[in-house]
Amino acid sequence: MSTFGDRIKKARLESGLSQEALAKAMSQLADKKRISRTAITQWESSKTKGIEAANLLKAAKVLNIEPDWLQFGTGRMRPQLEMQQLHFDDNARFVPLLSYTQAMNAMEKNRDVLPQVGLDEQLAQVASSLSFALLIKDNSMSPLFASGDIVIVDPSIRPSPGEFVVAKIKDHDGIVFRKYRLLYMNGAHQFELIAINEDWGKIVIHNETDGEIIGTLIEHRSKRRLVDPSKMVHES
Repeated sequence: MSTFGDRIKKARLESGLSQEALAKAMSQLADKKRISRTAITQWESSKTKGIEAANLLKAAKVLNIEPDWLQFGTGRMRPQLEMQQLHFDDNARFVPLLSYTQAMNAMEKNRDVLPQVGLDEQLAQVASSLSFALLIKDNSMSPLFASGDIVIVDPSIRPSPGEFVVAKIKDHDGIVFRKYRLLYMNGAHQFELIAINEDWGKIVIHNETDGEIIGTLIEHRSKRRLVDPSKMVHES
């Protein structure tokens, strides 16, 4: 019979995460309490008798596994994916689904001819008319944002430190989706764009010519595979 240590290691390896990456991702959640790589090592080697409930839930969320399976080895390992059926009335709000290239000039697009993503009633009340959907195409923000996830972005919202943004970078073919970190250097407004995946470097924006924020995340859809990223039509 497998132990808790066996199960968390199995889930981590299947997710392609190092112990350091798992600890870092867990530290980003909820109370942002720091989790060390040493703690992950101890859990996997079963050197500790148990795990705090909060840490159990964080690990399960990052690794996309069921908490009961992780703690007790019972039930299914992975959550059962249920495609959510959304029903929209005649007054429903929709936003265009853009590629990374299209998002560079989101405000200039003929939005009606693009694929559309529906907004639920609550989101529709707060999303501006400039909002758009973006299909994540890489693993720079994994494990929190996976390739194929959809994010809803609002260009009218000014980001606060720690929020997730879409940004246009000078001499970059397309846009990037990153965590926003505000900097003040020599009295100037500067910022960093941080990737959650430690294999991707941070981007420092020193002035408006280096890059600009296009919009701020207002919703993350991690279980709706509306479009295959490999089949997304990109502009030439």
